Amino acid sequence: MSLALATGRRAFLKRSIVAGVAGMGAATISNPLMASSGLLLPEYYAGAQEAAAFWAKPRVLNLFRPSTGEHRVICFWRDGAIDMQGYREACHMLRDVRAGLTVAMDLRLLNLLRGQQGWLEEAYGLREPYQVNSGYRGMQTNESEGGVRDSFHTKAMAADGKYPSLPIEYQGKLIAAFRSGGVGFYINRQKFIHSDVGRVRFWVR
Repeated sequence: MSLALATGRRAFLKRSIVAGVAGMGAATISNPLMASSGLLLPEYYAGAQEAAAFWAKPRVLNLFRPSTGEHRVICFWRDGAIDMQGYREACHMLRDVRAGLTVAMDLRLLNLLRGQQGWLEEAYGLREPYQVNSGYRGMQTNESEGGVRDSFHTKAMAADGKYPSLPIEYQGKLIAAFRSGGVGFYINRQKFIHSDVGRVRFWVR
């Protein structure tokens, strides 16, 4: 593929992603979006009863950290309260590996990751672990990795990662469907999705 064709394809893909995310609307998803794979995004948010039933279940994260080879299946919430042992394990899996720093991760981020996994489990029976590329980053690590100065990674409010078997564009749209914060689509080289629980916004790189 020529450079011009590759550049044109990336530009088209970026426009498609931005248009697709914008089509979700501010509060509900009136038209279910489909990635090229045919994987469906949530058509609507669950009603209060269904949502309460889902979040009343133990909240489990299946996480894999390729940089260390660690794989953990962690329950961070059960019986209506934080499971402190599981929560600490989740924070450790999302630590700054380079600096060896573990901090208290924002519970909303863990819930967002759980919501994503829960949809994939219930809709498709997917049990693949979420591959964590980056979670918390101290200031030095963030600077060395080219992160913005006020990155949500430095506030323990962000994670970068992916499910290797799923289309990256679909994964970003799925996270965006929760309208819980920022979603970055990194589609050019090392393909992954940035998720944070800051303000709602979207970008493609």
